[in-house]
Amino acid sequence: PASQKNTIRPSIRMSAAAQQTEVDCLVVGAGISGSTLAHNLNRNGVDVLLTEARDYVGGNVKSHKTEDGFIWEEGPNSFATQPSIVRIAYELGISDKLVFADESLPPWVNHNGMLHPLPKGQGGKGPKGQIELVFGPNGVLKFALAGQLLSWPGKIRAGIGAFLGHMPCPEGKDETIREWVTRILGEEVFLRCIDPFVSGVYAGDPETLSMQAALPKIARIERYAYAIDWNKFGA
Repeated sequence: PASQKNTIRPSIRMSAAAQQTEVDCLVVGAGISGSTLAHNLNRNGVDVLLTEARDYVGGNVKSHKTEDGFIWEEGPNSFATQPSIVRIAYELGISDKLVFADESLPPWVNHNGMLHPLPKGQGGKGPKGQIELVFGPNGVLKFALAGQLLSWPGKIRAGIGAFLGHMPCPEGKDETIREWVTRILGEEVFLRCIDPFVSGVYAGDPETLSMQAALPKIARIERYAYAIDWNKFGA
């Protein structure tokens, strides 16, 4: 947390001002990405200088302690449990601080004063997980027919984009997450389903975050879909 300022491996030097020194690698910005990169480089024997303009590391990941003794967290509120994240948590000695969500439970969105569940599988892998995502108790089918988060026009627009097809991304354009979701599923899906979670995971603006950089696997799946000769509308 940011309240533990400048808590960083001693072999990684941190500077708030310019220094005249020679290093193998200079990492500019001690946010979560820069700090992780510096940590991994250092573990591989690279002489790293990690620099940050602010007086704390972590970037948008910040912790504040109030006068009443409560901790107020800012920035991302969740993350995908990739092996690399679990590994680095063990290396930093904070693995006991990890809190894992119940994969059988859906994420929820607060819209117009009501909590709405989003489609979610039951934690199954492969084809089983795909079936759960569509037909399970918290699946897409139930979300589309009984869910109240999206209006019927919004549901129809999303269904057309997902199952009938959508226009491809303009050639050579690096779409933002908002542009990608809106093109495929419509504006309503973006505003009510995607925006809250992108902000919560990346602590960034989905109107400026690159789809290729933030969600490369999903972008790659779409490219594969358009590569199929008969699937010219990306369904």
